[in-house]
Amino acid sequence: MINKIDVGKRISSLRKNLSYSQAEFAEKLSVSTQAVSKWETGLTLPDIDVLLNISWICKTSINNILEGDDFIEYNTGIDRGLLRLNKFITCPVCKKMLKLNTHELNTLFLECENKHQYHIIDGVVDFRTREIPGEQWSLSYRNYDEYLHEHHWPGNPNYRRGLNPDDVIWTEIEKLRPRLILDMACGTGQGIKLLVKRINWPVTIVMVDLSHRILKWDKVFYSTEWKNPYVEMVYLACDGANLPILSDSIDVVFSYAGYESMQTKMMDGFHEAFRVLKSGGHTIYTKSVVEDHESENSKKWINLLLSDLDYNEQLWWKNGLLDVNQWLKICKDAGFVENNSTKIYGELPVPSTDNFPFENEMAQWMAEYVFNSRKP
Repeated sequence: MINKIDVGKRISSLRKNLSYSQAEFAEKLSVSTQAVSKWETGLTLPDIDVLLNISWICKTSINNILEGDDFIEYNTGIDRGLLRLNKFITCPVCKKMLKLNTHELNTLFLECENKHQYHIIDGVVDFRTREIPGEQWSLSYRNYDEYLHEHHWPGNPNYRRGLNPDDVIWTEIEKLRPRLILDMACGTGQGIKLLVKRINWPVTIVMVDLSHRILKWDKVFYSTEWKNPYVEMVYLACDGANLPILSDSIDVVFSYAGYESMQTKMMDGFHEAFRVLKSGGHTIYTKSVVEDHESENSKKWINLLLSDLDYNEQLWWKNGLLDVNQWLKICKDAGFVENNSTKIYGELPVPSTDNFPFENEMAQWMAEYVFNSRKP
């Protein structure tokens, strides 16, 4: 039987460890100060939803709050985010559920009933994927800071151009208040970054990318500079076109230009997003599109782009240069409903030149939209 007095003492101790007053703690939990006082004096117990919130905020388990039993997390040193993987992580080979295990040498790995193993290296689950040739972070940018400079330098043509996509995305995310978010082809996590700072409810974010290297950077970043006590981060170096995720398990699949970065696997990734989403779940993402195939500006941009590519690249880009209505039809055909779009900015004016002006970012000239689609 649960001892209310002991539970109250543990809640009081956890609160004081965070240097919160009862009023501040109550505000974090969206309850009254009187409710906190009653818990801490052993008069009542928090309900299960509040217990979950306390566990997230205080970085402990519900078992520890109720029973004083926290041996799993504190004695093994396993990240709490990794412990949550047991609920939704599957083997990409046989599709069986994976379970977290540890070797005698205290190295962690995931294993299915068919003995397929995937090791956890530097806090990242390594499914042995490799970066797409030509899209390797290790080649494009020497380090994390260089990438950040590239995307926040005023010389970048998209710097402060149009609406702020972070605000548009946040408006949609806040309405839904999801508990489990998957960031598809997350790269350095720039899309999710400002959302993490704003989130004020318990949530697990699963960061998915081919590159183990960049996910290792992400883990350092989100464990220190951008740490949020409400947010647990999980890192999977895996193929977004074959997600090791249980079907119907994710609340929101988020992507900041991630789908298009998957190149020839873009549609596979999009269909995988549909598969892993719960009924009623949303995919919310940014995507570059052509403004209008019939406009002179779009036609000239497309001609400049294609003239700068080899034959195989031309074939890929011709299929990928979609306008808004074409993409919304693809969303509908994939099974999504309530497919909405918000324009962030339009195409750049075409330059008076015979050469394509961008060396690396081939979609810089295109219009940018935020799309939001729901799985029925």
